[in-house]
Amino acid sequence: MTVIIPTLETQRLILRAPQMRDSAAYVGFKRSERSKFTGGVASTQQARTNFSAIAGQWVLRGYGLFMAALKNDPDTAIGGFGIFHPERQEEPEFGWTLYDAAYEGKGYVTEAMRAIIPWAWDVIGVDTAQSHIDEGNAPSVAVATALGAKFDPVTTKKANGPGGEFDNDGPFVNIYRHTKGALT
Repeated sequence: MTVIIPTLETQRLILRAPQMRDSAAYVGFKRSERSKFTGGVASTQQARTNFSAIAGQWVLRGYGLFMAALKNDPDTAIGGFGIFHPERQEEPEFGWTLYDAAYEGKGYVTEAMRAIIPWAWDVIGVDTAQSHIDEGNAPSVAVATALGAKFDPVTTKKANGPGGEFDNDGPFVNIYRHTKGALT
């Protein structure tokens, strides 16, 4: 089996395949309070398993999350950006995570996703995708809207209602809908 994971570049970022050395940054993030909007703090073992699943989506789906690195430090992953589509999710999700607060407020997420979304439409085979944003995550709402996504109240209600994907003790999750051609 051959899996081809492209490398995309922006003005400041290299968006590349996950590598084992990226696991440390991801595990550090998942072991910290910063992970509150991505399922919360996980054990080291669970975080390692999650990282392997992120990399495995490329094999199973043909797409997944890119690891982003600054061009002046290509060996250090600053976050994961791209298409998150585990088996339990019916629709693909455009997702993003910065692993360290030092990288916040610099526009890296929007820059990365502006490169990834046009590429993504050609490989996911659908014309819409979701972004799942926990209630209270204003920075991610700002990114989603900057990328042309619109709040989807119908899907949000269904996903958080009885039997929905987020019908549990976790946070309320708002669904933002990306539509092919809407990237602003």
